[in-house]
Amino acid sequence: MLLATLLGTAQNRPSIQPIVQKDLRNKVSFACNFFGSSASYEPIPAEAVSDENAEKWMNNLVTRITGVVGLRNRFRLVALQNFNNCAAVCFNNETGQDRFIQFDRQFLENFQKKTNNKWFVTGVLAHELGHHFNGHSLDGIGSRPDKEIEADEFAGFILQKLGAKEDDAVSIFSFLNETDGPPTHPVKSKRYAAVSRGWNSAAGNSIWVSLLLENDADKKEIAYEALMAARNTSNPEQKLALINKALSKVPGYAEAISEKGQVYLQLNQLTAAEQYCKDALALEPYIGILRLNLAKVLMAEQQYDAAFSLVQDAIYLKPVFPEAYHLRAHIYLNKKSWAMAANDCGIALLMNPDNTATRADILITKGIAHSELNQEEIATACFAEAEKLDPSNKRLAEYRSAKK
Repeated sequence: MLLATLLGTAQNRPSIQPIVQKDLRNKVSFACNFFGSSASYEPIPAEAVSDENAEKWMNNLVTRITGVVGLRNRFRLVALQNFNNCAAVCFNNETGQDRFIQFDRQFLENFQKKTNNKWFVTGVLAHELGHHFNGHSLDGIGSRPDKEIEADEFAGFILQKLGAKEDDAVSIFSFLNETDGPPTHPVKSKRYAAVSRGWNSAAGNSIWVSLLLENDADKKEIAYEALMAARNTSNPEQKLALINKALSKVPGYAEAISEKGQVYLQLNQLTAAEQYCKDALALEPYIGILRLNLAKVLMAEQQYDAAFSLVQDAIYLKPVFPEAYHLRAHIYLNKKSWAMAANDCGIALLMNPDNTATRADILITKGIAHSELNQEEIATACFAEAEKLDPSNKRLAEYRSAKK
């Protein structure tokens, strides 16, 4: 999607007429632009004239950002002169969607000079990529305030990881006035706050913060090793013993507390599971896995909307997080949003989860989604690969039995 309110000079830009395409495979399925409302926005088709050098320049920037989240740069770029914008756009193809960034290099560079902020172009691009990464393009709807805020937060996160100061990050919106803006985009103060949240989340996203605060090196090592051993143990009693050992050395070890909640979830003691996971999250709100663990408990309690919100946060805090994408896919299955579930599983698999059982389970979820979409060839391929990876997985047999 696309982002901010249009500056006065940009509002008066000459209109660009899109090329009419009769081939529905190239039909625009989503579009959103940074400068101005996208309510009546018509993106330029991918076949339009492009500037090869500008696309190389933009490709380098995209690769820097995708590197932060640990993903390959799979976006297509279209440089357009006199476009006066930067946009996230999706075009339908025969099998799904092609994801594009359309941009006007000269316009962006001129705007960067006006703002006197070397991070301006990177921030704009991070915002647009945030729309793609957050799955905003899947519903076919353009800009909405909630989507813009999510993309703003993602931009703040990326800018901090790339080295921008907080003031530089939020000032990518310095060109906005205090109140004006189209209904599809939030006002300036909310955008500043969103970028700031993203920046601070990235800055505070140290793993095992409570463990690092412990001064005794021996205690830290014992606690860490005990937790790792607990995660590699399937027996609940052994898990609890190891976790309690970790907590006896570092009582405020949030990840160990959250892991204890997962043991009680395994034992179907949901009240205790929820409390431990909430206690851990209160200690360290910026660790993605703590939000994911609480989401798992809420899923078991059938609180799907609350679980979904936590999973969204987990992905935001830890963009390369296949387990979080997979849990979100499970939520989509419960909502019968089959295409969304399949898409999230695809993203999770691209992140190459190193656990074989986890990868097999993701493939099963993806297969179920495609089966419900009556895409049996894809579903069969997913199920076959899952069975090779984890022949003992009972979930596939249960699904097939239920389908009969």
